[in-house]
Amino acid sequence: MGSLASHQVSDADFVAAIGVQWQHRPLAPEPGLAALLAQAQLDDGGKATVVQAVGMLVVDECVAHGYHSMDLVVLHPGTPGLDEALERFDKPHTHADDEVRYILEGEGLFGFFDAHGQERVLRVQPGDYLRIPAGVEHRFTLTATRRIKALRLFADTAGWVAQYTQRPAAAMEVPA
Repeated sequence: MGSLASHQVSDADFVAAIGVQWQHRPLAPEPGLAALLAQAQLDDGGKATVVQAVGMLVVDECVAHGYHSMDLVVLHPGTPGLDEALERFDKPHTHADDEVRYILEGEGLFGFFDAHGQERVLRVQPGDYLRIPAGVEHRFTLTATRRIKALRLFADTAGWVAQYTQRPAAAMEVPA
């Protein structure tokens, strides 16, 4: 006799069914990169160094999906306008282009919605690589640590304008 849990869809199966690519790509231990990622804030030179070092690890994705540029997003408690930005990110939305995040430091929560409106919340941590195809309804917030560094890949940054779906959504809770 199977348990109820055996009939539940795993997080990986849930996101795969809506087209989200979720991989774990751990960073190789490299002292210089680790020291940069350990800093709460990075100047433009530090960000460029991280992008150059980590970008080589995702060249396969750039070629496969036509991503032409990348940058590093750094969010932490001292980020100007952080609360306002998180309020926007946390509203269910889609994009006209893929949203790609390679988590390098910190953690966050992505909520993904299936065609029936069911939401699944994933905690993303260092080494998690997500490719959210254009049109997939999702939202994002930070965990209580309120810090994350993520490489972002772009085919066209104009496709990143959020199209809000107006779906009501409860506060995201950290998955067990």
